Amino acid sequence: MKRNLNPPMKRALRLKNLFLTVCFLLIGTAAFSQERTITGVVTDSFKEPLIGVSIVVQGTNTGVVTGLDGDYSIQVPPNATLDFSYVGMEKQSIKVGNQSVINVQMKEGSQMLAETVVIGYGSAKKRDLTGSITNIKGDEIANKPVANPLSALQGKVAGVQIINSGKAGADPEIRVRGTNSINGYKPLYVVDGLFNDNINFLNPQDIESMEILKDPSSLAIFGVRGANGVIIITTKKAKEGQTRVNINGSFGFKAITNKIAMVDADGFKLLYNEQLKNEGNPEYNFSDWTGNTNWQDEIFQTGFITNNNISITGASDRHSFYLGAGYAYEQGNIKHEKYSKITLNISNDYKVTDNFKVGFQFNGARMLPADSKSVATALRAAPVAEVYNKEYGLYTSLPGFQKAQMNNPMVDVELKANTTKAENYRGSGNIYGQWDFLQHFQFKAMFSLDYASNSTRTYTPIIKVYDASAEDDIATLGTGKTGVTQAK
Repeated sequence: MKRNLNPPMKRALRLKNLFLTVCFLLIGTAAFSQERTITGVVTDSFKEPLIGVSIVVQGTNTGVVTGLDGDYSIQVPPNATLDFSYVGMEKQSIKVGNQSVINVQMKEGSQMLAETVVIGYGSAKKRDLTGSITNIKGDEIANKPVANPLSALQGKVAGVQIINSGKAGADPEIRVRGTNSINGYKPLYVVDGLFNDNINFLNPQDIESMEILKDPSSLAIFGVRGANGVIIITTKKAKEGQTRVNINGSFGFKAITNKIAMVDADGFKLLYNEQLKNEGNPEYNFSDWTGNTNWQDEIFQTGFITNNNISITGASDRHSFYLGAGYAYEQGNIKHEKYSKITLNISNDYKVTDNFKVGFQFNGARMLPADSKSVATALRAAPVAEVYNKEYGLYTSLPGFQKAQMNNPMVDVELKANTTKAENYRGSGNIYGQWDFLQHFQFKAMFSLDYASNSTRTYTPIIKVYDASAEDDIATLGTGKTGVTQAK
């Protein structure tokens, strides 16, 4: 049943509705009035202002960027969280709470650094570049049991061909853009800003990152020296935090697993006599040659490899240092081949004042290259000869059709082992001073050093072998005189 209200009751009802509406408006105004302004300054690890830092209210599209002095101002609702992000820095999320001023010091992030690639004297975001620039992290190089950093790149980079010879400590052959220059195919190496022709003196454990530049546009700033590609190496520096000591070591073994298949003595005799017969010559008399030798088995060995490193790092607001030392030892695939290297990496930076800092960087190495021998003789020597004559205690000569061209492979491997001694030193580094003045100006003076010293000494011994066709069955190889040669 519909009920009619009298005029006083209608007026009371209207007043009640008006009162409720006003209350809701006041509540909404109070809620709106709780938004407030947050201000602050964003700086880097050296407390220098950062320009263009993105500040966004989490979960919204509301955001601002810092100005020339690293300052910002943003309106935020209650219980808001601000996200601070900047290229090369770790993202930070800060809950506003009751704060009205929030100053933030951004920290460098090693993972974020991969987003920026240095090109000559400039930089670009990695996503804006083509695949012609490849970034390799230091961890991918350090975990390989190799003495030369380039050997660790084999099979990792598209368009870069790396061939390891297998000789102990030998530099691998690297072709970044194929054979495209009449002056050779070796790329240009840039180590901490210094041009180098080789990086065999670096310790893989001391490398922070490697960038391989293959595209002509990215190589333009290097001129003709970058025609064969450029490899930019950045060595490790100290990061702010507590002092750390890292010690690591590794060892392994290497062996030839796929030797070239050769015929045995019977097969060689058959094939050689067939060749002589086809040439119209009489067959060779092998009655005095009863050996059956696989010369590859005689010269090859299972090599031992070890890498040992120690590093000490530390940094504070004003001072940072890095010290790394390493020892690498490698045996070759051929007997008596051995290579060793001692490396040293030192960097030190000191902030004298807020606007002036000095520092230095040094990479050095002492290398003892292997006295390498050739495999070719072992592939060409006839398998019909014995390796060693026990009666005379001498290695044997090869049959007459070969001994004028080559010797018993073991003569080079055993009797001439360690007759060549080489000692190489390499040092590369710089010392600098940097002054920041006014606000956007910087003056930097740097003095660099690239030093190399190589010395080699070779001894020529008197070598005698067993030869049934010689007088007294003993033959002397070469001139029969000893000699010493030296080069620096």
